[in-house]
Amino acid sequence: MATTEASAALSIRAGSTLLLDAQLLERNQCLTVHSGLVRVSASRPEQEALAAQPVTLGFLQAGDQLPLDLLRTTRLHLEALTAAQLVEGCPMNPAAGTINLHEWTLSLLLLRNLNDAGQRIGALLQLLVERLGRRNGAWYELSLRLTHAELADLSGHTRVTVTKQLSRWRSLGLIEQDAGPGRTLRIAPELLEA
Repeated sequence: MATTEASAALSIRAGSTLLLDAQLLERNQCLTVHSGLVRVSASRPEQEALAAQPVTLGFLQAGDQLPLDLLRTTRLHLEALTAAQLVEGCPMNPAAGTINLHEWTLSLLLLRNLNDAGQRIGALLQLLVERLGRRNGAWYELSLRLTHAELADLSGHTRVTVTKQLSRWRSLGLIEQDAGPGRTLRIAPELLEA
């Protein structure tokens, strides 16, 4: 794989956000996440970057691809949820299990067409677990820390609706969340496989 030997295009410290604009498109058509976890969001380029309310398009981890064609009409916000490094270019044949940003965006868009709030929020949790979670004993675990407001934004519901649904599942023993800085979310297989 050429991506591991390529020179680093971008390094982002954990908790930092890097803004990409159309100038990067002149040099690159695609970036590959070499390491770390990155939330990719978009805003309109005519908006002041700091005042923009970016829309989350997906989350990318090592091996995943970030096509830059979106830069023709949007500004991309790359928020490093962990320290991240992206390299120039994308392999013609990506490794099994890796995805590109367009797949994330399509998945998020499709889950918004589910009618019921429980279905939609459950489908979001399932998507997050499939792509970013892991199985640990009797639970699926999701270490990605998302607020109720962020889950609401991703699912197309209000924060109140998300909070009510998560509280309902918590009372049924279908989810648990650690206290403290890690705040791992544990999800019962019955909830994701329903």
